[in-house]
Amino acid sequence: VRGYLSRPLDLEEEIRNDIDHIASLRSIVESTTTKLSLTAGRNPSRDAKAFETVMLQIAEEEAGLQQKYIRLAELKHENEELISKLRNPKYRCVLRMYYNGGLSWQEIARRLNVTRSNVGYLKRTALKQLESI
Repeated sequence: VRGYLSRPLDLEEEIRNDIDHIASLRSIVESTTTKLSLTAGRNPSRDAKAFETVMLQIAEEEAGLQQKYIRLAELKHENEELISKLRNPKYRCVLRMYYNGGLSWQEIARRLNVTRSNVGYLKRTALKQLESI
């Protein structure tokens, strides 16, 4: 159950890495654009080809990112369907905040006005109940 519920967290990490990679590609585009303007006329076809290659890579990665966001929404919906089977509202709340909201135990504890160890207990108990469903 834990692995099933963790899928959105794993995908969110992958999305963050993709966003960082796209940002670095955009930086390359920016430096290539500057280089093209400074070296205008020297070897424009080679520089233009490099620029075009990076722009295509950015477009492909952004399209892939859009698909990942769609999949993330689907995974969170699947989590919600599973979590909603729990009868205890605190169990549901803890699992929603942790797995779908990506909140830390400390932040969940603060929001629920309970101790961090209580959050751990609620999470463990909720997962055990889900495994028996």
